[in-house]
Amino acid sequence: MKILKISTIIIMIVMILIVFQTKIFASTTSVKNFNDLNSAVKSFLSKGEGSTKTSISESDIRSVIFPIANILTIIGVIVLVAVTIIMGMKYMFATPEQAAKLKQQLIGLVVAGVVIFGSIAIWRLVYTFLNNSGL
Repeated sequence: MKILKISTIIIMIVMILIVFQTKIFASTTSVKNFNDLNSAVKSFLSKGEGSTKTSISESDIRSVIFPIANILTIIGVIVLVAVTIIMGMKYMFATPEQAAKLKQQLIGLVVAGVVIFGSIAIWRLVYTFLNNSGL
């Protein structure tokens, strides 16, 4: 009971500090008028006009997106396999009531598998289509 009171007090103190901290930060920011915003936008656009690189090349996209997509796919497949093994083991040792609950959970597992492998198929289809069309 004493731990609950202490944790409640600590949470309240943290919440109060957060509230006061946001008010302090909000009051220190300045409000810009339209002319200041307009000049800031124009200076931002002028920085972009001087750039020599006008578009993103295919090799840039490959070097950034493909490794990320591959890592996420591998993580998804590993998690899917691990959850399938765990649910299979639970199903083998389950009572009939627990087995019925596990069958309901298997629907979510199948949907997750379809999403993971479907996303790979859709990504390859879109990439092939865009690559063949010259975009």
